[in-house]
Amino acid sequence: MYARSSRHDPYHLLLDDNDEQTLCGLSVVPIIIDRPVETGSLHLTSNRPTDRKLCADCAEIERERILK
Repeated sequence: MYARSSRHDPYHLLLDDNDEQTLCGLSVVPIIIDRPVETGSLHLTSNRPTDRKLCADCAEIERERILK
């Protein structure tokens, strides 16, 4: 699962077994929306967003987890 808000913001990775918080510590509204929407709240999506970049903090934390 991934988390995203409006189409201009980066997407985020979720904690392994927590659908309410991203790796970088942001809270997520625990609803799944698999279509483009304009919202200020982070919500879940099952598809990796291809129209935006991954959050730099989530990317760094994920990189560190892989290297351990």
